[in-house]
Amino acid sequence: MRILPGICRRFAPLAIVFCAALAFGCDGLPAGQILWVRLSAPVSSYSSKAGDTVHAVLTEAVVCDNQVVFPIGTGVEGVVQSVRKVGWGIRHETAALQIRFGRFVTAQGLLAAASASVVEVENAREQVNSKGVIQGIRSSDTPEGRINSRLIHLPTYNPYSDLGLIVYKATFPIFPEPEIYYPAGTDLRLKLTDAVHSLPVSPTPVQSAPETISELDVEQMAPSLPARSTTSKGADADVVNIAFVGSRAQVESAFKEAGWSTSDPFSRRTFVHTFYAFLNDSTYAQAPMKPLFLDGKPADMNWQKSLNSYNRRDHLRMWQWSETSDSETVWLSSSTHDTRATLSVKQHQFVHHIAPDIDDERSTVIRDLELAGCIQSVHLVPRRGVSNLTQNANGDPVRTDGDLAIVQLKDCQPLVPGLPSSAGGTNFKAGNHAFRYLRRQILTFRSDIWRANIIYGAYDLTRMTIETFRHHPIPPPTQQAQADARALQMGGAE
Repeated sequence: MRILPGICRRFAPLAIVFCAALAFGCDGLPAGQILWVRLSAPVSSYSSKAGDTVHAVLTEAVVCDNQVVFPIGTGVEGVVQSVRKVGWGIRHETAALQIRFGRFVTAQGLLAAASASVVEVENAREQVNSKGVIQGIRSSDTPEGRINSRLIHLPTYNPYSDLGLIVYKATFPIFPEPEIYYPAGTDLRLKLTDAVHSLPVSPTPVQSAPETISELDVEQMAPSLPARSTTSKGADADVVNIAFVGSRAQVESAFKEAGWSTSDPFSRRTFVHTFYAFLNDSTYAQAPMKPLFLDGKPADMNWQKSLNSYNRRDHLRMWQWSETSDSETVWLSSSTHDTRATLSVKQHQFVHHIAPDIDDERSTVIRDLELAGCIQSVHLVPRRGVSNLTQNANGDPVRTDGDLAIVQLKDCQPLVPGLPSSAGGTNFKAGNHAFRYLRRQILTFRSDIWRANIIYGAYDLTRMTIETFRHHPIPPPTQQAQADARALQMGGAE
């Protein structure tokens, strides 16, 4: 839908009559439209109740036929449809939360009815099923919990006595919080389940920011810029997909304002912190990042953003490259989204695996900085010779359109003042120490009853074996990645 105005502009001398017939404007939003929102108030399986109102704001403008239907900052209200809390753990092992968003609230107070369900909670350890229900984690489903269950299957070789194992389970401190808790600042991806036909105000055209001298300089540099970072051994690693133009102070201010964190250097302390986050299925906001190189040079800056899981995070590395004709600095960056972490025996460290569609991550970075009011303009530059399908140094598939996003930075002015830029670092614990201790014993006992037996052990081993050898085809490009790429190409920062 949004590509037609671009065609009209490009071929206006030849097709003005045809394009005029198409330029009827936006008549509504289709079912399946993706929306990105950020919670402006917390929601929890432990304290929220069915019927409670959930407040959020759009973090990405909703565009239809090259017209802004709902701008960034538009309020989005929802209702908690159902909630299941773990409580004492007697009735339920896991929590569940379903939120249905029902209307847009503009700055003028005008309302537009909608129906949207949650598709994803950004960087969350919880998963969302096909019905839009957020499924909480099982606290006993951790590396430490799985090891304990498997030891019971081998009593002859068990290094602990039964009494010792019971004492160990009763006192071992690592036990993830099973309740769902999302503070203000949590990002959600929604999908319209029904079309929206009635709009509260007339849509406004997308205003394309003019290209600055800096952007034009970088566009001319693009063919000669390196397209891949490398490992210390020279193996191809991440694809360079963003070029930032601005001073170091502007870069640091932009990412801090957007709620991103730097990374700690590798050390014994950070390894222990990383190992605890891995066992506890919790976050480590400043986790170390494996060093990668661009033309033999290590990254000048590392940035990352997480929610409540060590496995999942947005992250990028940045290299200071050169100056433009107006003395602004060009920073090359490779951005990827981590989805899973494993302990590599070969590399003697934790290794993250990434989502294949890195164009999604490019859009995430730009969306965050735009909401923080730190972007002057965005421009996509095609690059020849960049493979659309490749893999990184860990063997993960990488898919991209090959374009380089040129992001011109400016001094930050948040588009939604007062809205938290990040939900990371929140250490939510349900109830007091005594309650959590008793709940842990109940949940551990329940898990052992159902899973600490030879039948379940055989099933679990078979499942893991099949999963290990199963071929995982690369999924097709997401509609969101394609839509984001078209939006950037047509107008830059909206």
